[in-house]
Amino acid sequence: MAYEDDEVVENLKNWWQKNGTALMFAVAVGLFSFAGWRYWQTTSVEAATQAQSLQQQMQIDVQRLSTNPNDKDILAEVQRLGDQLMKDYSRTPYAQDAALLLAKVAVEANDLPKAITLLKGVIADSSDDTEVALAQSRLARVQAAKGDFADALSTLNEIKEASLAPVVNEIRGDIFMQQNKVEDAKAAYQAADAALAARDESRPLLELKLADVGLEPAARTATDLEH
Repeated sequence: MAYEDDEVVENLKNWWQKNGTALMFAVAVGLFSFAGWRYWQTTSVEAATQAQSLQQQMQIDVQRLSTNPNDKDILAEVQRLGDQLMKDYSRTPYAQDAALLLAKVAVEANDLPKAITLLKGVIADSSDDTEVALAQSRLARVQAAKGDFADALSTLNEIKEASLAPVVNEIRGDIFMQQNKVEDAKAAYQAADAALAARDESRPLLELKLADVGLEPAARTATDLEH
């Protein structure tokens, strides 16, 4: 089925609403815990403590904003904290985390150009390959929501992180569906499903997308054993 532009933007906002905050906390706990530790080793304890405190408060405020999206005071505080982290701690992992969170907020506000700018900044400035790949996957979604399909597909082609193969191919399938290229979407969704099947993992949303184009998910080992 083809998606209308408004539906695409709304789906993107819903995706960020449901997954963005949790994923950003996963990034903070995983990627930034190690990157933050390295920063602590190479700078003053006082500066590191300040940056970490600002980042934690920003994450809390982004969570609050998710449940109170019309609260202008919270939005202003999120923007202030993000700007401060990106300006005063630009060479730290905390600045990149702030940019990712601000991009999430921008998408929820339907400010796609701002989100694109922020995500491109992370891609250009980060030295962490996994973080860059995550930012690229989000950039592709935003570019597609904006109608820049060629740019979105080009962004996906730049992602080299093997662990993100299911996500990359699923996004690629979504983009083809937005263009009503059903056969291309089928191939992309099947590639995403095959990558998950190789890990014996499944994703209910992907299974729905497979069904939409008349396909079934590949068999999983665990499922086979149960039967």
